[in-house]
Amino acid sequence: MIPATEIVARHYYRPRDPQVAAKYASTFPRVNMVTIADFGGWAKAQSTHFVDGGTFDRIYAR
Repeated sequence: MIPATEIVARHYYRPRDPQVAAKYASTFPRVNMVTIADFGGWAKAQSTHFVDGGTFDRIYAR
């Protein structure tokens, strides 16, 4: 176990170390993680969400 990971978990940040995650399982419910592939890859994400006028700009402007 990595001591820093233990400290992080105690302060409510989701740990990545499997042993620490198991210890704090009741604090951090299971979530389905996604990767950039779930958004069509970096090129598609860039052209949809981060290009000028994209999703990020429309949300940030509110």
